[in-house]
Amino acid sequence: MKSLILDTSNRYLVVAIYVDGNRLACIQEEGSKRQSENAIPYIEKLLDAHEMALFDFDEIIVTRGPGSYTGERVGLTIAKTLKTVHPQVAVKMISSLQAYAGTIGQKIAVLDARSQKVFVAAYDNGRLLGEETMIEIAMFEEWKQAYANFTVVGQTEMVGYPCPEVDLASHLYALGCLTEPVKSVHELLPTYIKEVEAKKICL
Repeated sequence: MKSLILDTSNRYLVVAIYVDGNRLACIQEEGSKRQSENAIPYIEKLLDAHEMALFDFDEIIVTRGPGSYTGERVGLTIAKTLKTVHPQVAVKMISSLQAYAGTIGQKIAVLDARSQKVFVAAYDNGRLLGEETMIEIAMFEEWKQAYANFTVVGQTEMVGYPCPEVDLASHLYALGCLTEPVKSVHELLPTYIKEVEAKKICL
């Protein structure tokens, strides 16, 4: 089983290759503003280094957001294109918040939503508790009270917590093993929590 891991939704650009559960290669590079430029060249770089082709993959595991509007679409567009021209490939979408939380432990994942807001969600061993949402940074400590003993991960500096290093490729692969593939390319849609919040305000 050959798996392509891809995350272009937030701070890091992540491209990794797994073969039969073992990591063959990985790039995790900070620099969200250059993901649209670097995603495909980095995929090609890893493929060339290991004499592989894009059509060799049995599955692609990709983040769906929340995150950067442009970043979310970069990864999903690559996945959608591959699925369209190679229908046999399985595509699995993972929440960008869940990617930071992984599958082990009690975690609160935090991502920058701009305008003094953050995307947040709580997970227990990879299982979402409640819902992914967007809150004011000033409200984080109050929101966190429901998950007092949880470890804060992700863009933790946004809410005043230490920033532990996270192996996103490893998390995404583990989560992909627990996730069913999409049935159609039409399901490959990014998560826009901001849109939901805007609609609530308008209503």
